[in-house]
Amino acid sequence: MKDYIAVDWGSTQLRGWLIRNGQCIGTKQLPLGITRLNGRSPADVFAEHVAPWRGAEMLPVLMAGMIGSDAGWQAVPYLACPAAIDAPGQQRCAVAEGVWIIPGLKIAQGGEFNVMRGEETQLLGAMELAPAECYVLPGTHCKWVQVTDGMVRHFATAMTGELHHLL
Repeated sequence: MKDYIAVDWGSTQLRGWLIRNGQCIGTKQLPLGITRLNGRSPADVFAEHVAPWRGAEMLPVLMAGMIGSDAGWQAVPYLACPAAIDAPGQQRCAVAEGVWIIPGLKIAQGGEFNVMRGEETQLLGAMELAPAECYVLPGTHCKWVQVTDGMVRHFATAMTGELHHLL
């Protein structure tokens, strides 16, 4: 896919990238995370701020993050780890014509439970740029992710961003 729109829609921010011929030609960042819609539906916010980029050709849109949570546009179930790094993209959920939400990943074994929603998509890009076995993904809920042989094996969450906000 060379022409598409990528959206990282979290709790506090909506970020979008317009991709043409594999190159980013437009970006937007809006304080319209799913917890800040003030009674508007995600579909209405999408129609106003993202859909105009689609143009007459109706570019495909791939969304990740909290937009796939219970509070988002549509709840998309997590995929269990270990999971192939490309599994979330292959199991995306359609919410409109040519618009999909990428599922997050979870660990639920041996009394351990952890989730990521959005970071799995960032990880795919990080792996393309710099193959490694351990990645640190900064954010409100910083993730440490273990990857071997193209599989997300394990991840841990730290409250780094939340603690920074409190300071």
